[in-house]
Amino acid sequence: MIERLRKGHVAGLAGLLLLMPVPSLAQDGATLLEENCGGCHEADANGVLSRIGGQRKTPEGWLMTIVRMRLFHGMEIELPVQSQLVHYLADTQGLAPSETEGYRYILEREPAVVENIEAPLGEMCSRCHSSARFALQRRTPEEWALHIDFHVGQWPTLEYQAQGRDREWLKLAREEVVPLLAEKYPLESEAWSRWLEAQKPAASGSWVFATRLPEKGEAYGRLEVSGDSQPYSVSGTLKTAGGEELPVSGKLNVYTGYEWRANLDIGGTAYRQVLAISEDGNSLSGRQFLHAEDSLGSTFRAAKAGGKPVVVGAVPSTLPAGTSATVQIVGTGLEGIGLSGAIEASGGAANAFGSAIDVSPSAGTDGAVAIASAGASLDDGLAVYSHIDSLKVEPSFAVARVGGGGGSAAKVPARFDAVGYWNGPDGQPGTEDDVRIGVVPASWAVAPFNEEAEHLKDAEYAGKMNESLGIFVPAVAGPNPERPFSTNNAGNLKVLATSGEATGEGQLIVTVQRWNDPPIR
Repeated sequence: MIERLRKGHVAGLAGLLLLMPVPSLAQDGATLLEENCGGCHEADANGVLSRIGGQRKTPEGWLMTIVRMRLFHGMEIELPVQSQLVHYLADTQGLAPSETEGYRYILEREPAVVENIEAPLGEMCSRCHSSARFALQRRTPEEWALHIDFHVGQWPTLEYQAQGRDREWLKLAREEVVPLLAEKYPLESEAWSRWLEAQKPAASGSWVFATRLPEKGEAYGRLEVSGDSQPYSVSGTLKTAGGEELPVSGKLNVYTGYEWRANLDIGGTAYRQVLAISEDGNSLSGRQFLHAEDSLGSTFRAAKAGGKPVVVGAVPSTLPAGTSATVQIVGTGLEGIGLSGAIEASGGAANAFGSAIDVSPSAGTDGAVAIASAGASLDDGLAVYSHIDSLKVEPSFAVARVGGGGGSAAKVPARFDAVGYWNGPDGQPGTEDDVRIGVVPASWAVAPFNEEAEHLKDAEYAGKMNESLGIFVPAVAGPNPERPFSTNNAGNLKVLATSGEATGEGQLIVTVQRWNDPPIR
């Protein structure tokens, strides 16, 4: 399935350009900035270039700015120099780790986040793009005002497209939105000042990790990061819960001292990582996804080997009762594993990824298992179940996109997990006291979401669901003469999961192609 998705799909702009080597050039970053940007941006008495000096952005944000200068203003710059500039700007005018909290989903290309933005920003800004896009910028009040003017100048019909005919859009933007943006997202902040002075964590060394692969499920492994200059070399091994061992290799760039951007080959399949190194340098977290299709991915958690004792996770993380298994406790600094709760066990065989421990939960066993070792612990990393009271589909709402058919936009699939729950003290499913078991095996299907979807035969035309993987691949783009009005293969579907006697339901919208897909949506 993944191979079929990869064919004809061009890798994302950020994936290609943010992994460019950083050459050892004679000029430093400030000189390169002056040489490549000073022709249009005037320097003040302190040598700070107009517009540029009043902004801070993520590496993706600076990349988008430079690409826009090339596309719309004829800027001529070689890709190695562009890479150097992105690094320089992200390092000197980036965002502190705390300033990206709550908005990293947009950098990590998480496909199923539903934003809830209050007015006026929800009305004035988020009608066209994500709120994370402006929340991951910092500007002076003057720059926020110029940003409004830029929008009107670049898109003259903006006021009408943004449903602005019922209000004085430009007046509201200048008098209400600009002060609010300047207050919430100012250029100068204590967090950024502290981060500029802080010692940056090292990416080099060994990392033990836990993640999931789209078709292979839960996995764990070890990465080795080496090299004296960027991009660093990455090598390692990944093991699936099923016992398959895959080699890992690739390249890594680090921006702003903590922004980890890697392109990896895992067993012959290209993946991309958008992660963040913790401020203390001991952990790593974010999302890993297919380079060819960022909707197919999962969370990625890692700990620096040789650091303080840490339990990253357990693979597998859910166990049917009455079966024997070897559970890999992923972590570092572990000295003997202790399991308590639904399973009582101790010991384990140390390995390069942590420690492996054999367990045999009795039939009829239900409950969470706490993991402890050498002062490190994890309360919710493992669960044993003999029954499931209720099942939830995650995400509960998702979007897939038709594609292919000779066009430049490939199909955008959607992936779902079935998450089991036990009833809480109230004995009722679907209430706040329910206890999460974790991801469990399930069979998958789709059905029309409503009467209109049934009438239009959306389940027949919109695409196919893989019955065991929970991956939905949409149909081909373009008019379909078999449908009413020869409409395309869009659809409104129920996503149905079944595990034992438990069932769960989600919603999937299959819609048209996304023609403009920038690094920050």
